[in-house]
Amino acid sequence: MAKQPNKIKLNIEEEKQAGATVNVVYDGKRQIGSIQEADAQFIVKLTNGATYHTKSYDEGLNELIMQYHLHK
Repeated sequence: MAKQPNKIKLNIEEEKQAGATVNVVYDGKRQIGSIQEADAQFIVKLTNGATYHTKSYDEGLNELIMQYHLHK
């Protein structure tokens, strides 16, 4: 029988860091990464130090979740 995947609840909180607004994504109490708007793109930073550039906020959030599940 196939194992059912666990559902993960993510929280997104806005924080001010160095004068800029950053959306920080949490899995429960643990931070998994952040998304920051810069010029015409979004910068996604994972807690392991990896950085990705995306064209939209939704793309950035999807990339963050994909990388989180990949390296979990």
